[in-house]
Amino acid sequence: MKKPTAVLLCPGRGSYTKDELGFVRRTIRPGPIADALAACDDWRRSQDRQTLSEIDGAEKYRPGLHLDGENAAELIYFGTLAHVEWLRERYDIIAVAGNSLGWYTALPASGVLDATNGWRLVATMASLQKQIVGGQVLMTTVDEHWQSNLTLKIAVDATVCALKDRGESTYCDYSILLGGHTVLAGTEAAITELLTHLPKVTIGERSFPFRLAGHGPFHTKLCARTSQQAATMLADLPVQMPQCHLIDGFGNVHSPWSADPRELLHYTLHAQVLETFDFTACVRTAMREFQPDVLLCAGPGSSLRAPVGHVVLAEGWRGINDKQALFQSGRIAID
Repeated sequence: MKKPTAVLLCPGRGSYTKDELGFVRRTIRPGPIADALAACDDWRRSQDRQTLSEIDGAEKYRPGLHLDGENAAELIYFGTLAHVEWLRERYDIIAVAGNSLGWYTALPASGVLDATNGWRLVATMASLQKQIVGGQVLMTTVDEHWQSNLTLKIAVDATVCALKDRGESTYCDYSILLGGHTVLAGTEAAITELLTHLPKVTIGERSFPFRLAGHGPFHTKLCARTSQQAATMLADLPVQMPQCHLIDGFGNVHSPWSADPRELLHYTLHAQVLETFDFTACVRTAMREFQPDVLLCAGPGSSLRAPVGHVVLAEGWRGINDKQALFQSGRIAID
């Protein structure tokens, strides 16, 4: 039986929650990914740190431990890669993309890096990013039916512009374009101002805006030092041609026949770190360029389900224009 075609979408920070405790242990199986996890655990032991396997296998979810930047990044990385191995058995994955941290996972998922060097990339970036002062705020610009709310969009733009005009102390910018959600990032002073001045909205059980725990001002110029250090520390990262199409954070496609490994490395350590990550463009490219049977959201968790759904409805992809029809269509898969 022919497998349904899929564009694989790898999640970013915030996808490993208390409901995902033990996800890596439950999902991983013998092979290169398990070998990379063993290397990760060995390295952590050598640094007198708790192993990732122990953190994933903890009896209780502890925010201070599991949301720590380095721990969270590696838990999500290994969880996603392990899940992808199961997904490949049921889907023909024709392209891969990722949201923010998910870009790093998309590289080994598409064959650009092996699992161990992918872990090295994730661990290095997470360590460097811990030194940055600032944070992220999540805001929505859609209503409860996942339809665009122009009034909210204008209010978000106005708030960001006003803070930028006030000077460097309240610097903020668009960090991630996440379907009908927007992630804003900036200095500590800017985060306080954003939480004060952005419109207060409740969608279902979630109230916006709110600060994302354990997140730095990713994808902004505040990460300039991280980018410079990473370019030195990871200059020898053995990047290869992808084995399937790879969609970056601008929505550009890197094909198995024409991708430039040097360009992929440069993008990963520079533009991807410093410029807005447009996950909306990733999903739009996935739909328009590849027309897959499903948009496949990898675990851990289901954090990409809503943002992907927002983009599907905005595009009217496959004639889907409302939330109920989307849920009935099966076009977004979380297996």
